[in-house]
Parts: sequence; C-alpha cells; structure tokens
Amino acid sequence: MTSSKPSAGGAPSVGGGAARTVCPYCGVGCGLLLRTEHARLTAVQGDPDYPVNRGRTCRKPLELPPAVHARDRATHPLLRDRHDVRFRTASWDDAMATAAARLRRVVDDHGPEAIAFYISGQLLTEDYYAVNKLAKGFLGTNNVDSNSRLCMSSAVAGYVGAFGSDGPPPSYADLDVADCILLLGTNTAACHPIVWARIRDRQAEGLTSSAPTPGGPLRPRAATSTCRSAPAPTSRS
Repeated sequence: MTSSKPSAGGAPSVGGGAARTVCPYCGVGCGLLLRTEHARLTAVQGDPDYPVNRGRTCRKPLELPPAVHARDRATHPLLRDRHDVRFRTASWDDAMATAAARLRRVVDDHGPEAIAFYISGQLLTEDYYAVNKLAKGFLGTNNVDSNSRLCMSSAVAGYVGAFGSDGPPPSYADLDVADCILLLGTNTAACHPIVWARIRDRQAEGLTSSAPTPGGPLRPRAATSTCRSAPAPTSRS
C-alpha cells in the first residue's frame, strides 16, 4: 500500500498532492483520493490501494466538487426569531449562544426528557461521542437515536434471529471466494454499485447469484437466477 502522511488539513496525503479519505455516502466505505487547489476541492477518484473498492467508485463521490462549491450551499449559521420571518446570517458565537439558551429554556421549563436528538447516519465515531456527551452527560436526556441505527433495525433483528449476532458475519473478502450469493430484499446494483461490481467479478469466475422477487422482477439484471416466492397463506380465525 502506498505510504501516506497527514496533510495540513489532517487527512492522510499521498503522492501527487492527493489526500486519502473515505466516502461519506452509503455504508460500503470506499476509499477516495481528494485533490485540491488553493484549499478548494477540485477532483475525487477511487483509491486504488483501498481494499474495499480497489480504485473503483460510483457517481456519488465524483460529484462532491460541484456540490461543496454550489452557490446555494449554506456557509454561515442562519437564525430567525419566528417561523414567519426570513432567516438572517449570524455569527457562530451568536448561533451557539442562541441554541444554548433555547435548549436551557426547554430543560428549565419541561425537564431534560423534553429534548431528543435524532442524528445523522453519516457522522464519524468522534461525532457520535460528542453528541452523546452533550445529550446524556450535559443536558441529561437519554433520548438519542441515529439514522445509522434506525435504518438497520430490521436487518439487525434478522441477523440476531438467524446468526445470533447483531452484525453480518461475512466480509467483503468472502465475495472473492463465494460459490453462491443469495440477494434478499436488495437491488445491490443500484444501492451499492461497488459491492455489485465485486459480485460481477466473481460471476465471471463462475459464481451463481440468486435474487428472490416476492412482488415482481425487482432484482439486478445480471443475477444468474430468480426465485419467485409465493405469498404466505392468510390465516382465518
């Protein structure tokens, strides 16, 4: 793997002025190389040394340069005193003080359990730690949930019931040696293109992939077989 060192911004840098990071979108976790010019993001490409994607990437991270420099992107805190007035640009000190005062007022008037946090699934471990320290340690509320937990709750229930563990037991490396892959409730080609690309690589070596379709032909077109499941019989009392 190419050697790297921290850049001025904190991200590991590699040869050619690129910084190494991880894609912020879906949960596949692809490695990316970012190129900047005058402290502005100019290009994104897959990291050829990263074991997850091996240099591949889908469209989402490739559109990061125009996204982060979009003219309508918020670059300053915005505040308003009432819902029927327009937002105004505020300083960070003003915005933080306003948010703190309003949270304090809610706690004083209704108690800490009146506050709840529903946070993004795109945060890093350090971000989750900071939010939980604020909510549970400082404000005193246990009402903290995140999209990363909620969106996986049904899958986790299935993992626990089937495998006795709350996480999927295989790894990406298993795709390279699998003889058969069963795709359940997923359009992998659309939702996780890089995983699907690795499945396609293995298909070229003889892998069989099957996609059950309970409601119709919703499956990756390149699946080697389809199983149409019958609806469960309706119970009568």
